Amino acid sequence: MPLKIELKPHESIIIGESLITNDNDRIRFYIEGNVPILREKFILREEDANTPSRRVYFVVQQMYLSRGERKLQELYLEYVKDLQDAAPSLIPYLAKISDSVFSEQYYQAIKDAVVLVQKEDELFGAMLRPDASK
Repeated sequence: MPLKIELKPHESIIIGESLITNDNDRIRFYIEGNVPILREKFILREEDANTPSRRVYFVVQQMYLSRGERKLQELYLEYVKDLQDAAPSLIPYLAKISDSVFSEQYYQAIKDAVVLVQKEDELFGAMLRPDASK
């Protein structure tokens, strides 16, 4: 059964290795096959990975899109260790993400990483984001 996608005007989506941005009109299309798909609300651009939790999120996103590239897993472990050392209260959130990563459930890991970023925002707020004053 194909996946139905609807994009609002100017909304983006990643399909496989391609970023697709909609034009001025709402569109609907169907995708058949087994490729990573990431809607705009889950896309974090590299320049926006400017906090420890966002770096974890970004590398998880890249693992999902690349289907678990080994180099990214090593980088993920490095970011997790740094974050655990800096904020031990986030370890339960990191553990949940890691469970998903190690079982190769990368899309679930992204959803778990959303919760980590939200928790980081709650704990540390704007002081971690240099662009928060914009």
